Amino acid sequence: MSAPSLHSPLAAPTPAGPPHPALVAQPQLVLCDECDAVHERMPLERGQVARCQRCNALLGRGHVVTANGQLAFALAGLIFLLIGNMVPLVTLELRGIKLLVTLPHAIALTWQYGQPLVAVLTVATAILFPFLLLALRVYILGFFAWDLLPPGFKWAMRALRIATYWSMVEVLMISAMVAIVRSSGLAGVTPGLGFFAYALLTLLLTSITAAGLHTMWKRGSDLGAG
Repeated sequence: MSAPSLHSPLAAPTPAGPPHPALVAQPQLVLCDECDAVHERMPLERGQVARCQRCNALLGRGHVVTANGQLAFALAGLIFLLIGNMVPLVTLELRGIKLLVTLPHAIALTWQYGQPLVAVLTVATAILFPFLLLALRVYILGFFAWDLLPPGFKWAMRALRIATYWSMVEVLMISAMVAIVRSSGLAGVTPGLGFFAYALLTLLLTSITAAGLHTMWKRGSDLGAG
């Protein structure tokens, strides 16, 4: 059960001096990603959840994993992503013939059998965007571990937000499980090491993205990001 919202809606203060107050950084404020409501930032204890008072969207979460722990999770995620694409996802056996199917092989077959859109979407949501999500987190959190502001911090954070929205490894896992169950009556289907690698990757991505990005934005502001 989530804790009550810890952020109250506010209007962003307007500085009197600068000619362009909209461009002045306000690290003490949080902007809702869904409805653009402005809230005052407050520290969250582990397990506490802050939601927008206007639309109830998630603003932030007191994560049980530290920043260094999230960095370790991201590095492990990259390893599992590599394993999941290099080793068989499933093994098919029909009339004594065994076929080892990796994820790139399955995508290539999908393209060859007249489904290029499905193949492209699978590459994007199950390989490209998860890789970007993990690589960007390693890049940003790696600098944070040394109390340094990453070069191009704002661009990296914006790209991370897009990658987070489009990373859909859990959809791949559900689709793979459905395909395995439906194919079991036609041929022998055995989940491979790649399947379990992606299962672990799904758990890691869920843990990594649970806290959102507001804590990372705040950390960047503390280190001098304008």
